Amino acid sequence: LNLSQITFDEEYEANQEQKIFDIGGDSFDNLKIFTGNIVGSIVYKSNNFNINCRFGNEFLQYMIANTSGFLELENLGSINKNLGLGEWILTYYWKLQLKKAFSLGIYKTYQKKKESLTSIKGSIDINSYIRKEYFDGKTVCNFKEHSYKNELNSVINNALTKVFKSKYQPIVADIYNIKNAFSSINTKELNLKSIKNKKVLNPYFKQYNQVFDLSLKILKEEFANVGESKSDFSAFLFDISLLFEHHIRKILKQTYTLFPKNKKEFSIPNGIYENNIYPDVIIDYGNNEIGVYDVKYKNYDFINGVKREDRFQIITYVATHLSKYKVIDCGIIYPLRESDFEKSKSLKQQTLHIDKKEILFNIKLYKVCKDFKNQPKIDEVFMNDNKPSP
Repeated sequence: LNLSQITFDEEYEANQEQKIFDIGGDSFDNLKIFTGNIVGSIVYKSNNFNINCRFGNEFLQYMIANTSGFLELENLGSINKNLGLGEWILTYYWKLQLKKAFSLGIYKTYQKKKESLTSIKGSIDINSYIRKEYFDGKTVCNFKEHSYKNELNSVINNALTKVFKSKYQPIVADIYNIKNAFSSINTKELNLKSIKNKKVLNPYFKQYNQVFDLSLKILKEEFANVGESKSDFSAFLFDISLLFEHHIRKILKQTYTLFPKNKKEFSIPNGIYENNIYPDVIIDYGNNEIGVYDVKYKNYDFINGVKREDRFQIITYVATHLSKYKVIDCGIIYPLRESDFEKSKSLKQQTLHIDKKEILFNIKLYKVCKDFKNQPKIDEVFMNDNKPSP
């Protein structure tokens, strides 16, 4: 079994209990398969099963690019019939992380050197100095010097070479400059079994840690070659709801200060232990005033409104936080296709009554554009629309 996964932020914890498939129907003729928030690829022998994004794979590409810090609307790399969605996600995410790390420069380390020099550098090698029969104008010195020749750069260089020679080349076609930079280092051949997988401790180059891990997966065929491993069955499954939540938080952070997603400030008992509870978004308005929002990656029901369990969830969040903060507003954030956005005019601002307090309740709809070149402008509008009233 070959399974691959990536995470976008340590604040997010995937729902390990959600179903991959939900099958309905009483015969083969009316069989229906529901996949929820899971996207990716499942491969059994020569059969490839793709689970696509309900709002389109272009929206998935946009969120990954935006979340990783790069908006590449011209060079997203197409998903063709020979490349599974899971493979595309993994390869594209690796490329984005590499670009982000490379913007800091190529990783370099200090390496010990011993050379005979005309001027003193570092420390004098006393043993060599004593054994020398006569002084020839040079002194053997021990010193440290920055070098690009290290294990991490060798791994990345080999991964780049492999990807550029594979069917994934269209995804990385725009980073030839990075490939050439690593190729110029003249790194040694690798023995994958002897790689120590050491972490980069220098905080400036810390971004290379994830690039190193992903590059190793490429070289060991645990990453890009989904379905080409020795196992008959392989899969990459991805919870897109976590990515959407991360995407929304990043947009809001450009306007607001947000509490950390994993701030374990409140907990409730469940009969065995206590569960920490925290909403997806807590906006810090200052002066101990906050906004509490939940992010749902699903279609909003314009006929029946918010589902019962979702209402109870936001009420629980608000009631819990009222013990310490003044909750100004609350609500739920949904994605909505541009073609359906006219329906949003029917929404009304309502009030939630808890503990003799009136709290504004809002449904916030994030417009998913048909043309993703316009999506950055929509993100700005979404941020401005969410500013609290003075």
